[in-house]
Amino acid sequence: MSDELKYIENKEGKFAVPCQIKIAEDCVQIGEFCESKEDALYWAEEECWIFSGEGCFCLQCNQEIMRNIAKLQTKKTN
Repeated sequence: MSDELKYIENKEGKFAVPCQIKIAEDCVQIGEFCESKEDALYWAEEECWIFSGEGCFCLQCNQEIMRNIAKLQTKKTN
């Protein structure tokens, strides 16, 4: 799974998982930089980021998606 994900590498050779969708105003954008790709993915999992099959997204973006779904649902029932 970790080979499928996109990672960001900094100048020190550390890796971080980026937020895939970046739609929330307070989106984290990039996870914590770690020594390896596996550690970066572990960090994202521990922070409860959501794996979409193509990447991960942060909790703030997940909450934004849920708010948008709720708004759509409300519009459908009215």
